[in-house]
Amino acid sequence: EYLLVIGFLVVLVPFWLLLTRSEAAVAVAQPVTAGAGNGSVGSPWFALSDGLFFHPGHAWVRRDGPDLVRVGVDDFAQKLLGWPTAISLPRVGDHLEQGGDGFALEVDHEAFDLVSPIEGEVVARNQEVLDRPHLLNEDPYGAGWLLEVKVPRLDHKLKNLLSDRTARAWMAEAETEVRERMAPELGPVMQDGGVPVSGFARQLDPDRWQELARQLLLCG
Repeated sequence: EYLLVIGFLVVLVPFWLLLTRSEAAVAVAQPVTAGAGNGSVGSPWFALSDGLFFHPGHAWVRRDGPDLVRVGVDDFAQKLLGWPTAISLPRVGDHLEQGGDGFALEVDHEAFDLVSPIEGEVVARNQEVLDRPHLLNEDPYGAGWLLEVKVPRLDHKLKNLLSDRTARAWMAEAETEVRERMAPELGPVMQDGGVPVSGFARQLDPDRWQELARQLLLCG
């Protein structure tokens, strides 16, 4: 009987180690896409969402009709700045220029003016996110949308934005830039699970985080 037990253990231990390693490998291979909604892809730190177009200033566009889009800010921007206390949006009827003034997020009494990812006329604003700015952080690609914009020659305008493989490569480059700015002692910039904490610009440069955030977001 002792020999049977010993033989069972000899077979069981290597099998258990192999199974554990396989599960760990699968876990490492899965990108972190928390907070981005269904159909999310992206770098391990910053999620994108399928079907969206992205501006290098970290704003996104989703096509909602032949000449209508919905606009918001991406996962990188909301994690970089943290929770806004207020959001300032253009008025209905205002005209936006692609790469021009878009909308502002107020964080710690600092206003960050993000660029518009698209050209067109504002036809609607998300009143819910104006009343509850935290929606931008909780669901940046869904309930946290900011504007609806009517865009002439929409197909042409979308060609100036990043999507699919190019968007993923761009976000990976953004992650690399953040990693390179991190000093070894910046452990507090990471949370459990290995992704940056909300508002991580402050940990990267406590004295000049506002300047750093504006640089990374192409802010004015």
